[in-house]
Amino acid sequence: MVGVEQSRPSRCADVLQGTLHGLGFDRVIRHLAILGAWNRAIAPRVRERATVEDFRDGRLYLCVEDPIWLHELHMLHHKLKTILNEEVGESVVSEIVLRIGRTSHKTTRRMAIPRLERARAVPTGAEVRIQELLTPLKDLPCRDALERLLYRWAARLI
Repeated sequence: MVGVEQSRPSRCADVLQGTLHGLGFDRVIRHLAILGAWNRAIAPRVRERATVEDFRDGRLYLCVEDPIWLHELHMLHHKLKTILNEEVGESVVSEIVLRIGRTSHKTTRRMAIPRLERARAVPTGAEVRIQELLTPLKDLPCRDALERLLYRWAARLI
């Protein structure tokens, strides 16, 4: 057509992020981004002794195993905020709240749903189609949340 400008195609990640934003999943996206940044940027020796419990309103809630690590992370909280914000690419962590308790990887376990359970809960062929849809989103922090959302939606079709 004459006079019609063609725009570049949108990236799937941008479309997905806009859609999730429109659905009100901003908190989930930020939480997953922080978890990914924590796993990539924080030293394993720290991750073994401190776990991310929650992320709300710019506050990252960490649970540490003992008072010594509470003090250590309190002394490093400015550095941790800087590292995490740089890893995410924007200033999302404004405060780190520490508490002493049993450090467990509840968040990781809760997010990892066994594939066998999913396969039984969705119509035949839906799991393959969902995985095809998610392929372009390999390493994005919102991939796991979208996967859970798609499986939940597909399970309602039964």
